Amino acid sequence: MDSITGTYYGVLPSDVETTLTLNADGTYLLTQTFKEKQNDQERLSGTFQVLDGNILMLVHPSSGDNIFYKVKNYSSIILIDSSKNEPKRKEAKHFVLRKKA
Repeated sequence: MDSITGTYYGVLPSDVETTLTLNADGTYLLTQTFKEKQNDQERLSGTFQVLDGNILMLVHPSSGDNIFYKVKNYSSIILIDSSKNEPKRKEAKHFVLRKKA
């Protein structure tokens, strides 16, 4: 668990600036800034679980919609769908969040 804690950052498709902080106590804070909507910002928080050793499930208590990321290596994660499928190869780089040092 300690190896995945930290803050990850990236710009996801539709120009959404995304910062995800995973805390050692199993909680997270996800901040998304929507560039197309005059920098409209959404902040989600809740708990996360590690599934199958490398799948992060962000539990979103108010909506019940969980968000999934796959741990690629010690410094990056990739947004995946609820069936745990990664984006297609040529698009995959646009769904990666990198760990901040």
